[in-house]
Amino acid sequence: MDMKEPWLEYITKVADLGPLEDAFAKFRTALKDAGFGEEDLLAVSEAPREVFARRFQVVQRIDDLRNELKKYALWNEFDVKRNFDSYISRKLSKLEKKYPL
Repeated sequence: MDMKEPWLEYITKVADLGPLEDAFAKFRTALKDAGFGEEDLLAVSEAPREVFARRFQVVQRIDDLRNELKKYALWNEFDVKRNFDSYISRKLSKLEKKYPL
């Protein structure tokens, strides 16, 4: 049996990723409603207030997950941070396909 790293075990089996997915879905909807396409997302400097508010909520949900890992002593600033960031990037990439613009 392949044992995952403790932080990844926690994220995949215990943590509730629903709030992150919900926040991301609302962010993508706000982008779509504002007329943005994938090609526009490289550098967004102007957008309706709701787009930036929804982006903040996504960032906050990611911070919440990071803080959960810290709370349970599953976090370190070296390996876990890098791997966590990579995991979240992959998760959001999958969600981009689920919620296209």
